[in-house]
Amino acid sequence: MYRVDKRIYDVGGIIFPSGTSYQDELSFDYQKQKIEQILHKVRPEDKEADRKTELFVFQELADAIRFACLMSNSKIYKVKPVDDTKVFHRGDMNLTETMSRLLDNETALNQLAALYWSGSKTFKPCWECIVNKMQVDSIVVGSIEERNKLSHDFHSSAKSNIENLKFYIENLKLN
Repeated sequence: MYRVDKRIYDVGGIIFPSGTSYQDELSFDYQKQKIEQILHKVRPEDKEADRKTELFVFQELADAIRFACLMSNSKIYKVKPVDDTKVFHRGDMNLTETMSRLLDNETALNQLAALYWSGSKTFKPCWECIVNKMQVDSIVVGSIEERNKLSHDFHSSAKSNIENLKFYIENLKLN
């Protein structure tokens, strides 16, 4: 599993939710707010997952790379659960991305949110897990220079197929 984060951690460090929500940032626009409101409204009562206060991790390195290349100053950590890590939910982030294209269709938004909470998947899912904490197993991308090079390579050559990205292939061999 992989965590994309702006914070700095050492190997062995425990990553907790930041205490502030990405949803409270100034850059969190109306569209994203609406999606999160729908997801919160449709969330089944038996789901403990709270998208506003918990930690998100990706199951796949390719998904972490895509996300890190969209987030400035990000780092990628390979993470593992600790004894009392709770996985509250695993959902396909592509469903939430689809929601952003259907903001004027309340019925579709509710249906997509229900699919997200049911664990349904798209053709090529981007699995995000909502957890309470994880431990850093290794640092995949730790410096601004590494992140900038990765982002440059991603945007210039690998957008259509991240699996062809040299960085991705090299890191698959290491993990």
